[in-house]
Amino acid sequence: MDALALKQKLRQIQSANLSAHEVEHPYELALHMMQHIGSPDPVLRDELIYVTFATWIGQGVFSEEQLSQLLQMALDDQHLFHGIGEQGTDSVFTRTFSVLLLPPILSVDRQRPFLKKEDIEVIHHRLTTYLEHEKDVRGYADEKGWAHAPAHAADAVEDLAQSPYMERAALLELLHALTVKITESSVVYIHDEDQRIAHAVVTILRRNLLEQNDISSWFDSLNPNDKTEGKSLLEISQMSLNVRVFLQTLYLAIRTEEAEPFPAVRSLILQALEKK
Repeated sequence: MDALALKQKLRQIQSANLSAHEVEHPYELALHMMQHIGSPDPVLRDELIYVTFATWIGQGVFSEEQLSQLLQMALDDQHLFHGIGEQGTDSVFTRTFSVLLLPPILSVDRQRPFLKKEDIEVIHHRLTTYLEHEKDVRGYADEKGWAHAPAHAADAVEDLAQSPYMERAALLELLHALTVKITESSVVYIHDEDQRIAHAVVTILRRNLLEQNDISSWFDSLNPNDKTEGKSLLEISQMSLNVRVFLQTLYLAIRTEEAEPFPAVRSLILQALEKK
């Protein structure tokens, strides 16, 4: 199915309140949506394909086997790693909307577990690798709409961190993968990336599986002064601003949290801000 035919089909479905009951073979249509998930057309990609996926996954339209297959596709080299390393190209849309399929699938798994430990480990490996290698951090890309890699990936981290299979070492790896995006130096974030990343970090911390030294070391790793080699003054300034805004956002997000480890985390945030 080409993009125009798919767009027309999904518009018809959307006009019926996204009900899958009128669709003869919803999974077959889902496979066509996966082919066009990175369309540069923001209406097709975001308003139609993604919204339809999120709605149908939440409504239980797909079987567990079908969800597993969609998950595997989203994580493969043709989707999550399509054109990885490129900047300013349309390949970013395939990557960022593939990673955005993880939250609704993981949400279903929390309600009625169907993913095995091995599945969660694969998601963890692919997601952390993606965070470390994604170079295109545009938020809103002019007429082509949202790219938003840091925010979309952070949403996936937030859901993955809630899995009971994510233990201390895995959670710590998620934190360090997020560090790469928190310390971004090529741009200043202006599209709420700080809030989305902060929400993911709060979810990781709320598991209360990390040791105090783990958390202290992680805050140390955010220090821009340790990441200046080979960077211009502009890049250093942009990185410092991104880190400072993130720390302030994280502090506000946990300002009333009294459960462990949040009181200690607030102190660490203030110490980090004072260093800046």
